[in-house]
Amino acid sequence: MNNVTKHTLKYPKGKEPDYILPIDYGRYRYALGKIGMNPLVVICMNPSAAKEDFSDMTINRIIKASEKLNHDGWIVFNLYPERATDARNLEEYSVNVGRDNIEIIRKFLIKHSIDEVWGAWGNTNGIGTLKVAREGILNMLGEINVRVYYFGTLSKEGNPRHPLQRNEKIDFDEKNKKYL
Repeated sequence: MNNVTKHTLKYPKGKEPDYILPIDYGRYRYALGKIGMNPLVVICMNPSAAKEDFSDMTINRIIKASEKLNHDGWIVFNLYPERATDARNLEEYSVNVGRDNIEIIRKFLIKHSIDEVWGAWGNTNGIGTLKVAREGILNMLGEINVRVYYFGTLSKEGNPRHPLQRNEKIDFDEKNKKYL
């Protein structure tokens, strides 16, 4: 069984994505989600197995959180858009790829008047590509006055926890939001 098959699930009925950048399944995925009038916007670490016709555990957890938080859609961006089921396998940070990622996120947030995003990238584990990407994303969010919130506690590195983290039970509820 290969990694892609091992990590894939079905999307919940009616929650299949309709916003995918790029459409073709390639090395990079800049955005995945279902557009709504009030989508839950999440920034994770990097894309893994999910694509237009099948989901993964992270995306399904985000979809469940979007429902609990009363959002009518969900959009996932990442610190870095390279696909990898293990972030240790990411390429060295590419300025061009990072710039494209930041610009895609910026345009979406401005176009949809989003003023806060769920930070859910977890620890960067000393991975240089992720550390550089995180700084670029956080700088851009600050420039356009978009706040980052998280659930639970911050990791030892001071990062918002990933939706699948196992260190603590997280209750995705508006009253439990904390801001970076």
